Amino acid sequence: MKAVEAWRQVKESLYKAMEVVMEKAQKVAEKTKESATVAKHKLEVKRLQLKIAGKFAELGNKVYELHLKSEENPLQNEEVKQLLEEISTLDKDLTKVHTALETQIEKEKKTLEEKQSETQT
Repeated sequence: MKAVEAWRQVKESLYKAMEVVMEKAQKVAEKTKESATVAKHKLEVKRLQLKIAGKFAELGNKVYELHLKSEENPLQNEEVKQLLEEISTLDKDLTKVHTALETQIEKEKKTLEEKQSETQT
């Protein structure tokens, strides 16, 4: 039962950390006057990273529980398989958001350079 309680504490801490990170990211976005799209992508990246971390913690807890029960191959457990699939899906989502973020940053950088070029001529 100690592992279950530890997992609850980890999960609670992750959610609190997620809230703090999102609040700080919003403040940073406002201060640096980033576009709403860039700020949105950055928040989504942080949200997904925290969600992935939570799933890894959940996976570790489950594998440990199975170890305590002397399971021979925890990777054959359906809950473990499901968690691995969820992590894989979240990782793919994270890659898509990273790509969208990089694309938007490049687009805004190009637009800014064009505006600066126009004012210099």
